[in-house]
Amino acid sequence: MIMKMKKVSKTTKYKFNIKKIVSKSVTYRFSLGVVKDIVKNALENSGIKNPDEVIGRCEATIILLQNRISKVEADFESYKKETDKTIAELKDLRNESKETRIQIGREMAIGFFEQSQKIRSKQREKKARETVLCLSPDGDLYLDSDNKKCYPMSKEKMREKLIKVLCSAKGYIKTAELAEMVGTTNQAIRNSKLEINRKANDRIGISELICGRDGNGYKLNPQYKIKIL
Repeated sequence: MIMKMKKVSKTTKYKFNIKKIVSKSVTYRFSLGVVKDIVKNALENSGIKNPDEVIGRCEATIILLQNRISKVEADFESYKKETDKTIAELKDLRNESKETRIQIGREMAIGFFEQSQKIRSKQREKKARETVLCLSPDGDLYLDSDNKKCYPMSKEKMREKLIKVLCSAKGYIKTAELAEMVGTTNQAIRNSKLEINRKANDRIGISELICGRDGNGYKLNPQYKIKIL
């Protein structure tokens, strides 16, 4: 197969000091759509005229790349090793020059590294927006940064249990299901939500600890993170 090529310029030299940026133990999961976009950009930047056709014919290989790239350490060299493997596996590129294949592999690695930094930045922003609370074994709900701002729940066992159940949930829990899990009634759940929010606001200084939505039920406000001690 012959593909028209643009003249490929000498590969730009990048100096990455990744060790100062990303911990060796950090990995990031990439969706298949993101992987395809990065591969497409790398092919286009390296002069390949028909990147969509290449990706379509080589989807199985790209899926393997997605699986591998999501398991390696988030540094440029680790990404480069995986993209080099993929370049060797892409039959559509075997007629290209060695320089072109090296360029494509490097462009892909740069794309994955830059995407990992975007993910990392979003995670930091999310963490910075979170207010961290602690729930002690004695039932004290308090601000992690200031334990004097405390809502004692030791005499409110049902409400304490409600908080614990909501902490383990990934989203809304319907009122009836929540009532069954906690061991109470639907109306008691509604009343507890209002009372917990009122006391958390008065004693800790946070608003709407528990969110409610008609038809969906209840969940913890994603603005807050509760650590069960």
